[in-house]
Amino acid sequence: MKTRWLSQNRGILLFTLLGVAIVLTLSQTGTRGNPNPRPVAYPGTAGVPQVVLKENQLSQYVTTGRINGEKVEFLVDTGAADIAMPYRVAQRLGLQLNPGGISKTGNGNVQSWSARLDRVDIGGLVAEQVSATVLPHMVGDQVLLGMAYLRHMEMVLAGGRMTLRPYLTP
Repeated sequence: MKTRWLSQNRGILLFTLLGVAIVLTLSQTGTRGNPNPRPVAYPGTAGVPQVVLKENQLSQYVTTGRINGEKVEFLVDTGAADIAMPYRVAQRLGLQLNPGGISKTGNGNVQSWSARLDRVDIGGLVAEQVSATVLPHMVGDQVLLGMAYLRHMEMVLAGGRMTLRPYLTP
């Protein structure tokens, strides 16, 4: 009985599976991931350079940038003190790691290392000598862009956009 139903409905089943695969593929691309793959600073108010980031479908700000000249993908995280990265990203960047102690994360306390980043660049907005935390069990290749970088910037959130400008003391 099952084999008869399967043979009669094979086309419908394959068409349905193909449709599900297409929907899943489309939902994983576009603005859900990184809607800011090539950010560029341009003159804003009073000629001060600024980068405008669009939020993705999850209301996150994800962008491509550089650490010490090497390309990385950042997830803006205003709740992180440092820039936080997976161990394998730190290895790829050739960072010198120092004992960091225990870091408190959303998944509990974990052993970590610390590193000093010579240069962090988002579309031409650069911060130098930025502290980073390297987490051994952090999944993926995305780097959390925390306050160690953001404290050098003025940040404005409005209408699904994040505008970053260098912080200029008055």
